[in-house]
Amino acid sequence: MQTNKLKELQLKMVRYAEHKKKPLPNGSGHILPDDWSDDFKWVLQLEDQDSLSIHQKKECNRLFRKYLGFVK
Repeated sequence: MQTNKLKELQLKMVRYAEHKKKPLPNGSGHILPDDWSDDFKWVLQLEDQDSLSIHQKKECNRLFRKYLGFVK
């Protein structure tokens, strides 16, 4: 069950970044939203763990509210 919720969070985060990305002036790529990369890397690291601590669960809930509030 935990893995499904992490996958759902990752999906919401990717959709958020896809919508909020800004093109570079020279057209060679995009700039992702601030702090998004750090948050996403942290969530990806959680997949390797068997169980989450209370602090990690609270942080995941905070990220859900941050990114889910935007993407439906």
